[in-house]
Amino acid sequence: MLGGGDLAEEAAQEAVLQALLGLGRLRDPERFGAWLVGIGLNVGRHLRRLRPVVPLVPEPGSDPQELAEAAELVARVRAAVAALPAGQRRAVTLFYLAGLSQREVAAVLGVEVGAVKARLHKARRSLRARLAEFSEEVEMTESELLEVRVADVLRRDDRNVVVLEELDGSRRLDLWIGPYEADFLAVHLEDLEMVRPLTYEFAARLLDAAGGTLREVRISRLTGDTFYAEAVVAGSGGATRTVDARPSDALNLAVLLRRPVKVAREVLEAVRPAPEEPGGEALTASGIVDQLLARFDPGHGAVRRRARG
Repeated sequence: MLGGGDLAEEAAQEAVLQALLGLGRLRDPERFGAWLVGIGLNVGRHLRRLRPVVPLVPEPGSDPQELAEAAELVARVRAAVAALPAGQRRAVTLFYLAGLSQREVAAVLGVEVGAVKARLHKARRSLRARLAEFSEEVEMTESELLEVRVADVLRRDDRNVVVLEELDGSRRLDLWIGPYEADFLAVHLEDLEMVRPLTYEFAARLLDAAGGTLREVRISRLTGDTFYAEAVVAGSGGATRTVDARPSDALNLAVLLRRPVKVAREVLEAVRPAPEEPGGEALTASGIVDQLLARFDPGHGAVRRRARG
C-alpha cells in the first residue's frame, strides 16, 4: 500500500502501538492477526492520503522555493502537534492522522468518548494559538500591507520617536523606541558607520555570511500599546522565513540594508501621529548624530561616511 520505506515502517510501528494500547479491548484473542492487520490497513490508508507533500527528490520542474515553503509548513505543524500534552497529542494523532472515529480513539486510549472530545477541543484551541502567527503570515496579502519609509527619528528630552510615512499616501505612524536603538537608527539614516562594526552591522554581516537576505520588514500588528514586527528573510536555498522582532531592531536593519518597510493596513488605520509635546524643539536624526560625533575624537577616525555601491 505504501511502497515500503520509511512511511511503511512508520505505519507498522503506529499499528503495533495502537494494538498494544487497545489490547484489552480485543474480544476474540484468536482473531488477533486479522485485528492487527485491520489496524495496519487503516493507518496505512490515511498515511497514504496524508503523504508528505514535499518529495525527497524534487520532481522535474518543481519550484525549489515552493518545496522549501511546503517543507517548512509540515515542520511547523509537526512541531506544534509534538508540543501538545501527551493525552491531547495521542488523541490528535489517532483521530486526525490515523483516521479513527472518536469511539475508536476512546477504545485505544482506554477513556470515555467524552474525554476524547474534550482532548480534541483543547488540542484544537492550543494548535490554533500556536499556529496563529503562521496563519496570519500566510493569509496576509500584499493589499493588506502598505509600504512606508523611515522618514526620521526624533528626540525630545528622554523620548525617542521613529516617524514612518506612507509612500502612496499622507498617513504617518509614530513608534516610541529606546535611546540606544534611536542612536543607531539616526546613524543609519545619516549613512554613517563605525569603523568597527557594532550591533546591527554585525547582525547584517552574520545574515550575509549564512547566505541569507533580508527581503522586507513588516509592522504586523498592534496589541494594546505594543507594536509587533517581523523580518522576512530568504535563505540560501530560496526558502522564506518570518522572524519575530522588536520594531526598533527590525527598522534599524531595514534602514541599514535599504530594504522595504511595510505596515499592516489595520495598524496604520488604527494609530494617529503622536501629539506635539510642549518644550524645546526636538532633535532630528541629524542632530542626534551631531551629539554622537561630539563624543568621539575625529582624529581617531571612529566614524566615517558609508560607501554605497
